Amino acid sequence: MTRAGAATRRRALQTTEDTPVSAEARAEAYDWRAHWYPAAYVADVEKDAPLTFTLLGEPLVFWRDKSGEMRCVADRCPHRLVPLSEGRVNETGELECGYHGWTFTGEGKCTSIPQIEQGTGLETALKSPRSCVAAYPTKEAQGMLWVYPTSMDKAPATLPDLPLIPEYDDPECVCQDIFRDLPMDWATLLENVMDVSHVPFTHHNSVGKRENATPVNLELASAAGVTANGFEGIWKEGPRKGKYGSQYTEFKAPTLMRHTLKTEAFTTLTVVYAVPTTPGRCRLMARFPFIFKSALPRFFFGLYPQWFSHTNQNAILEDDQIFLHKQERLIEVEQKEGKSYAQSCYMPTKADVYVSAFRKWIVDVAGGGPAWPKDMPTDLPPQETTREALLDRYHSHTINCKSCASALAKIGKARKALRVLTFVALAAAVATFARAVPLKYTIALSVLSAACALVREKLGAFAAKMKIGPYPPPRRPPSMMEAALQQARIAF
Repeated sequence: MTRAGAATRRRALQTTEDTPVSAEARAEAYDWRAHWYPAAYVADVEKDAPLTFTLLGEPLVFWRDKSGEMRCVADRCPHRLVPLSEGRVNETGELECGYHGWTFTGEGKCTSIPQIEQGTGLETALKSPRSCVAAYPTKEAQGMLWVYPTSMDKAPATLPDLPLIPEYDDPECVCQDIFRDLPMDWATLLENVMDVSHVPFTHHNSVGKRENATPVNLELASAAGVTANGFEGIWKEGPRKGKYGSQYTEFKAPTLMRHTLKTEAFTTLTVVYAVPTTPGRCRLMARFPFIFKSALPRFFFGLYPQWFSHTNQNAILEDDQIFLHKQERLIEVEQKEGKSYAQSCYMPTKADVYVSAFRKWIVDVAGGGPAWPKDMPTDLPPQETTREALLDRYHSHTINCKSCASALAKIGKARKALRVLTFVALAAAVATFARAVPLKYTIALSVLSAACALVREKLGAFAAKMKIGPYPPPRRPPSMMEAALQQARIAF
């Protein structure tokens, strides 16, 4: 972000809320690259193929070397700048460029340049810093792949702790995970998940009910207010009209937000990592840990296949995905007109205390937003013009989720088999009827054909849910035209 652009963004994001910001937080320049970021769930990482991921505007590539250790380097070959992720992991566990076969270790050192013969300058070329690629520290913890986006040669000797969830390691904890690449800025996502007052309305009939809505009075839990590390807050009444007691919220800068509810029977958390990828886009890494005192809920919890849970969780994400994508563009327009965030958004209630504190952190601590690469355009990309683009699940989730991709492939094979069985059973029913075979056989084959066709259609509906989300969301009934179009889409 340019100096002028950063100043404009800081001015535009200013709020008028009286949220204290510590003097220490104001004094230090915020280093966006001095933190660990989650890139993927380990379960979704292929053992023998590169994985590409963009963080803070920088394309990265991950792979598992021969020792089993995860490695990460910049996703561009120093030779002709093509993505190394389009190559392969070779027999020695090194990353091989798919263009000219240059190979690289996990430390970024080039080990092979096939275009140079031995004894004709090969060793000189391999020793040149220009043949190397930047390598980054990685870790695996709590089922997640983490990266520290400062190259190994520049990273400090002692790296900070990972922003983990202690409750995840409780032996009585069960957890649902999901990731998704979202068409919105990381700050829009975090602001949304901090906003507890939207749940009864936006997520009505999914995870909320309008009739459960009450006035929401949020408080910051620390007198220090907003610090460089974020802030903590409390909602004393808590959700569901106080049914489960107080809810505690923590924003652990720069990417982690968690809500915690504790009762005598269980503890439940909503954990969101909002990972900035490029301006106007982010990767959501969400976790839903549950700690049950009884073994029975844990048993039933584990019966749901992950891909089935993902169809439901994706639907919840889509409850507000369309209007958040549009909202941030309206705010950007007003920013360019010189209006501050507080001038654009009227926030007279304590329900917006967390949002205000978060905006304070962005402006007064984090320099107005992520440290994108120099000269990278920081305006939001053009608004998507179709709902289908905003509700896309296939490219934003399914193809990179091992559970969903595998389930989709199996569903496809099952539907092909059912199509054959449908026609075979139907043909057999016609044949038995024509040959005056007892009627019960004709009826049985007809029922089998119809059952196969019905199951095939049901599987098709599941497959459709893995490719694109339905519209409208559950908070309102579909119009006659919307319902007809939705049925037509599933049918085809």
